[in-house]
Amino acid sequence: MYSRDCREIADHALASPDGLVDVIEFTLCSIQAGLSTIKLQRKDIAKEAALSRFLWGNKRAGWKYAKKNKARLWGQLVLLREKNEVVEAILLLATVPNLGLVKAAFVAQMLGFNVACIDSHNLKRIGKTPAFVSLPKGLKPETKRKKVQAYVEYCQRKGSEYWWNSWCDYVAGNKANRDLDTGDLVSRYHVQAVKM
Repeated sequence: MYSRDCREIADHALASPDGLVDVIEFTLCSIQAGLSTIKLQRKDIAKEAALSRFLWGNKRAGWKYAKKNKARLWGQLVLLREKNEVVEAILLLATVPNLGLVKAAFVAQMLGFNVACIDSHNLKRIGKTPAFVSLPKGLKPETKRKKVQAYVEYCQRKGSEYWWNSWCDYVAGNKANRDLDTGDLVSRYHVQAVKM
């Protein structure tokens, strides 16, 4: 699943700044929402732009920031991908409002970096608390970098492919994904919802 679907998403995102915005928008839509709702959310955003009811809270600020800064973010991420600088990519993506460590890492994962989205499902699976993945606002830059580095190292113990495939299998058919009842369908939905 990962090798097929993340490659397709990464190719889309790295082809243009607008492709990157698609991935960031998808990720913002995934926050506190069922995966199977993302296509509906993105259709509404395409129609209503910043006025979309799905861009609530800091999602709107993140969406506007990504749109306004897409060329700069895309250019820097393309270079970071060439150099395989995972920590730097996450720190850059975490500057997008509402993308904390977990969701910045999720975008990076979909861009082909060896990292993962240790969301609430994965925290439960591995027995960690939310503090493991939080980046409090008052952190000094060097402390923030160390925390991101530790997160990346943790993810890389098993690698992106493990985390992607096992997460897709884990959430398949759950309450928020009844129509996505296999890991393969969950994984393909990511591609469909990013590239729509």
